[in-house]
Amino acid sequence: MLPRRAVLAGGLAAAGLGGGLLAKAGWETGVPLPFAVQEIYPALWRGQLVVGGGFRARGPGFVANLGALWPTASVVAKTPDGTAWQALPDLPGQRHHPFLAELGPWLLAIGGFSSSPASIWQMQRQCWILERPDGEWRDGPPLPVAQAEVVGGVIAGRLYLAGGRTPAGDANGGYGDHADTGAAWMLAPGAARWDRVAPMPTPRNSAAAGVIDGRLHVVGGRISGAGVMRNLTVHEAYEPAADRWDRLAPMPEGRGGHAAAVLGGTLYAFGGETFGADARAHTELFAYDPAADRWALHGHMPEPRHGLGAVAAGGAIHLLGGAAEAGGRATRDTHMIFRPS
Repeated sequence: MLPRRAVLAGGLAAAGLGGGLLAKAGWETGVPLPFAVQEIYPALWRGQLVVGGGFRARGPGFVANLGALWPTASVVAKTPDGTAWQALPDLPGQRHHPFLAELGPWLLAIGGFSSSPASIWQMQRQCWILERPDGEWRDGPPLPVAQAEVVGGVIAGRLYLAGGRTPAGDANGGYGDHADTGAAWMLAPGAARWDRVAPMPTPRNSAAAGVIDGRLHVVGGRISGAGVMRNLTVHEAYEPAADRWDRLAPMPEGRGGHAAAVLGGTLYAFGGETFGADARAHTELFAYDPAADRWALHGHMPEPRHGLGAVAAGGAIHLLGGAAEAGGRATRDTHMIFRPS
């Protein structure tokens, strides 16, 4: 565990990237995270980049598979142009895949999985709220059902979540106990419960999302079940006023485990992973133009990544953590900064 309120200094060059990153047009090297971590959903809170939970690597020699990772309760924050990461209060429990969001003045950590020696996929319903950086996490309204690997965004001051996975029956311990879902929910600031909204038409997990002009765009994702893990190109957008999902232009290639952020009205989708005979993490960067309803390849990341987080701030998109190979291997502490040309 990180000591609370500790200052976590980082170097100016991320391990394993060096000058290659600086030499790639549109990319800069940011301050590395204090630890290697993947399967994160970071947020911008009070003007700071915040990373909480995730699968944390035991060290450089212990990242061969998921068995060498464990969920963490650590939460760290840094201003976009800061030179050091600072520890915020730990989550009340260790979680991987928790969804972080700023709602009003608060930071929320929602859902995700806890782990035990017998299983690393114990899905949770909890919603925790941090009211100030020097405060303590408190219980917020739990999700109506256990749901993890969700995506979401804030529209008109309300938080919308959709998709991911949920228990298929009474069992809730292994990945096979869960099924993909399209269930979607809304939480208003100060509300005591989540409200159900129209479900996403395509149930899926490991998608990415961003808000453009008052609509939540959910792009890509993965279908998991019966020994099959297949990436999707599906792109659906939720319109709160009509409580409706619209089908829009699909991604150029199927992606799961990628990250997305919106900058200047354009949605950018980064990386991802593919399983199977061609198992790998991806470098592709795709850009979506909502006016034309059209995608285009916008170049490549300096290194492949999946399970990373993306946060737009200060005219750039900050890409945090993730892994350079499919699955649990090659988990990274990197902070890459993308500035569209």
